This record gives sequence, structure tokens and C-alpha cells, in this order.
Amino acid sequence: MQRLLDYLKICEKRCAEYINSYNTDNIKPEELKVGALEYFSRGGKRLRPALLSLSAGAMGGKERELAVTPAMVSVELFHTFTLVHDDIIDNDDTRRGGKSVHILIKDMMKSEEYGRDIAILAGDTLHALSTSMLLECANSKLFSPRTVIEVTKLLEGYCINELLAGEAVDTRMGILKGESFDVGTSDATLEVMTQKTGVLFEYSAMAGAMLGLDTFDAKNKDVRALGKFAKLSGIAFQIKDDILGIVSDQKTLGKPIGSDIREGKKTLVLQEAYKNATDSEKALIEKTVGNDCANENDIEEVRGIFISKGIEKAEATADTYIKESLNALDNIRDSEYKELLRLMSEFMMSRKK
Repeated sequence: MQRLLDYLKICEKRCAEYINSYNTDNIKPEELKVGALEYFSRGGKRLRPALLSLSAGAMGGKERELAVTPAMVSVELFHTFTLVHDDIIDNDDTRRGGKSVHILIKDMMKSEEYGRDIAILAGDTLHALSTSMLLECANSKLFSPRTVIEVTKLLEGYCINELLAGEAVDTRMGILKGESFDVGTSDATLEVMTQKTGVLFEYSAMAGAMLGLDTFDAKNKDVRALGKFAKLSGIAFQIKDDILGIVSDQKTLGKPIGSDIREGKKTLVLQEAYKNATDSEKALIEKTVGNDCANENDIEEVRGIFISKGIEKAEATADTYIKESLNALDNIRDSEYKELLRLMSEFMMSRKK
């Protein structure tokens, strides 16, 4: 596992060096530039860039692995754009151990409305930067313009449409308020996870494989196999994220524990815990989940119910997705890159934050 952690650090360094060399002086005014680059500057796991880089290496070797750095930064900026907008939709005040962008700008400019407006524009800026950086790959002699165009279409056609569909459904069904309490279904929850998280993981691997092979064929068997591996791993990653939101602590996670409970987020943990709860426990869950004004004692009690009656099944479901992802990876020829991809799938479940 240390080999993978070392590789993730290398990917973070590659991304940081590239964006630092990129001219962002045209992002104005200053608060817009701060909002656009803040999350990136806080670091992160860089799983999506690493997936892209490893997939390129698995298909095209070291030279192509290193040449895809603009695409690595592109996918991380694309991911960051979704986080900035997510935090506005979810009214989240923190991200990666610091203030969310709309709160940061609100405090900087002393205006809540302006903070939210600039955060929306910062997300739009990140989206534009993401596309611009991806197209930089066309400057490399290793990639044909048609390959770069098809990879861009994969991001701006298939990927973004799936992601925004998932975001729309999640927004519609996510808040458990109204006349009747509804925890939703596991099938609907897994579909949203696939669209919001799995698809961008899938894109990262497919883009890396297409660039590694220098092919514009997104249906190439190796491209598809790596995409399937990454999508299934991404779903497991999101299930684990929801578990950590219950069992971790605020310092480790970088956001308040229990925020998913207050928000009313429909997770596999909630659904399984509610199914197994006693009548009195169900009443407490109904009273607390989705209640912005829920007191800390009730939050902690519900958290305990989730841990005792919901976590085990959610972890088992995530493990199933990891096993299926490794089956897809078996179709790829053996290499050091494949081994690191295998370690990445294990990391999805072993991580603590």
C-alpha cells in the first residue's frame, strides 16, 4: 500500500507543478481567482488524476504516463468545480478542513449573497480551465488531435451529462422533509452514486487509456475494461465516504460529523439502519434526519443506531463492488501500473478519510 501512497504524492506534485506553471492571471477579480483555486491549493488524494495517469501507463508505458499531466490536472479541476457547486447546494460551510468557497468569499467581501454568486462563477471558471487544460494534450506529438477531441467529448458529453443528472436527482430526493418520511431505495441511491462519483472515476480511467493507446475508440476493449474497473471502484469509494461520515471524527474528515444526518442525505447506511431499527429508534430517526435544528444528543443517538445497524451491510456492499472491479481489471495485461491500480481499489475501502 505504501507504493500507492507514494504514487499519489507524486501525482499531487505533478498536478501542483503544472498548475503553478499555467497562466491564471486572467482570472479576475481577485476574489474569483481565490475562489477558483482555493480547494486545489488545499491538496487532496488526487485519486482521479492517479487513475488517469496509471491507465495511460498501463496502456502506453512511461512516456505516455508522464505526457498526460495536463489531462490529470483537467480531471482534478473538473472534480473541484463540482465540489464548489455541491457545497452551495448542500449549504456546507467546510471542505477539506477549511471554509467552503462561498463562505470564504462571503467573509472576505462581507456579503453572503456575493459569496454565493462568486462561488458559482468560480465553479464555472474551473470547468472552463478543465477543458482548456485537457486540450493542451493536443500540443504533444504523442497524442493525435482526434484522440484529444474524443477524450474531450467524453468529458463534456457523456460524463458531465451523467454527473448533472445525478446531482439533480440527489438534490430532488436528498432532503428528508415534508409530510411523510422516506428513506428512499438502495437502487436509487446506488444510481446517484454511479452518476455523481462512479462516472468521473470511469472517465478518468478511460481518458488515460485512450491517451495511452492514442486511440479515439472509446469502445476499445482495454478502454472499456479500465473504465468498468474505475466506475465500480468509484461507487465503493462513495459508499465508504458515507460510512466515514458516520464513524470518523471532524479533524480527520475535515467536516462536521453528523452533517449528513442533518442534511437528510439518503445513504445505504441510513436505509439499512432504518430497516433494522426498533419502533422507538425509527421515531428518533424520523425526528432527527433532515432536521437542521436537531440537537447534538439526538444526532449522536442516531449516529449510534447507524453504526450498530447500518454500517455492516454498507461495507459488505462496497466490498462486492471492489471484487467486481478487480474482475474487470483482470482483463488488462500485467504491469506495475496494473498492480498500483489493484492497490488503489483496496485503498478505497481501507482509507480513514
